Amino acid sequence: MTSEVKKRLIIFALTVVGGLAFIAPTIFKDAFRDSTWISKPISLGLDLVGGVHLVYEVDTKEAVKSRLQSIANGLKSELRKQKIAILRGKATDDLKLELTVISDRVVERVKGKVAEDYRDLEFVSVKKTGSRPILVYQFPAFRAAKIEHEAVNQAIETLRNRVDQFGVAEPLIQRAGEKRIILQMPGIKDIEAVKKVVGSVAKLEFRLIPLPGGNMPVITLRDRAGNPVKVEDEVLMTGNSVADARVSIVRGKVEVSLTLTPEGGRIFRKITSANVGRNLSIILDNVVYSSPRINEAIGGGRASISGGFTLEEAKQLAVVLRAGALPAPLKILEERTVGPTLGAVSIKKGITAIIIGSLLIVVFMALYYKKSGLVAVLTLALNLFFMLSLLAAFGATLTLPGLAGLALTVGMAVDANVLIFERIREEIRNGSTRDAAVDAGYRKALSAIVDSNITTLLTGIILYYFGTGPVRGFAVTLSVGILTTLYCAAFVGRLAFDVMPLKSSKGVISI
Repeated sequence: MTSEVKKRLIIFALTVVGGLAFIAPTIFKDAFRDSTWISKPISLGLDLVGGVHLVYEVDTKEAVKSRLQSIANGLKSELRKQKIAILRGKATDDLKLELTVISDRVVERVKGKVAEDYRDLEFVSVKKTGSRPILVYQFPAFRAAKIEHEAVNQAIETLRNRVDQFGVAEPLIQRAGEKRIILQMPGIKDIEAVKKVVGSVAKLEFRLIPLPGGNMPVITLRDRAGNPVKVEDEVLMTGNSVADARVSIVRGKVEVSLTLTPEGGRIFRKITSANVGRNLSIILDNVVYSSPRINEAIGGGRASISGGFTLEEAKQLAVVLRAGALPAPLKILEERTVGPTLGAVSIKKGITAIIIGSLLIVVFMALYYKKSGLVAVLTLALNLFFMLSLLAAFGATLTLPGLAGLALTVGMAVDANVLIFERIREEIRNGSTRDAAVDAGYRKALSAIVDSNITTLLTGIILYYFGTGPVRGFAVTLSVGILTTLYCAAFVGRLAFDVMPLKSSKGVISI
């Protein structure tokens, strides 16, 4: 055995050991359940174990409108410090920002402030309602488009944070097109609970109840019973100031206790110290949950939300507050629950197809190529082993199309061996020696094998890049299978011929 063969044997042994390390958590799930390892068990997709499938569309226009309203709220607070009154700051449905000021005398000062601090806003016009000037602004088209794009990305991250609360092993959360998000949660059956937690905007606001005879603009919201509640048209604090949310029971009533960020704690203390004796409304998704009276300045960075919750409602509210608010509302375009029965049948049929296909290939190779067919069977088994190891290393989720990719790889792997064996046969018929025939067979067949597999790999990459869901699952399995096929056919198969004795008889290679 030459030193070159020994080196290749060492490389082969290392790849086998690496493969065993990657696939171990899949084989021994209980032993690796609570451990941190270099890989995770291969999980099964929605179409195999059942679960929840949802398709959302992000209302990106609302994200732009919300950003404009946030700017309006900030401007009102900043200009008030400079003794400039903005009577109303409103984001309109046509994505304009309207600032109503008290008189023409302050128009230029407001315009100067906006130009200085909000350079991404462009001035549109000044119009009047009675004697009150209204300054109209908007985002440039490119800026609005960027906000919409970011809103979808932020929604995906928020959904991922919320889904993590369910403990789903391998949820699928991915963008589909410009505004749509696909959410798949294998193993989850309660679609209504998912919709309540995942789809809630969770826009948390703190506003004051207006004083009788006060001059602050007001808006009318509803409480949980549907009764109208008037609150001041100024948001004093938002959910961005919340660091954590937990369920608590106080005097027999279920509440959601909030822990504020350091900055949020300072803001809340300032709000409560400046408004002792007034009622502060806590509003979630434009619904007034409670309006407690401020008896004293509240420090310590804590607050609470009450409102006749059940324990389950409080838990769901705490989850969405911990995960953060969505940048815009989500609209459900498609929803379905997939039962595990169909998946079990698919798994059984898929595995059966792979086993039957593999057995037929083994029988054919053994009959047609005699003992050398065992080399093909060996590389085929190793190919499946390395495929599953790499899927585990990548943390892949195996879907029904993925099973199809496994079955397809079996045929492709044998095809490479057939090309090599036929080349070797041809060389032997032409009078080549044993070593020369093997060397020429691998050398001449390799280019055809690489060309055919590389073109298929490029197709798999394109399918992965442009595809979604099941298409991506098939592309991943196919691409991994191509890489392992090239390794097993060109490296492992050749190593087997170098290590084992071989003789030729009537053009048939035998080990």
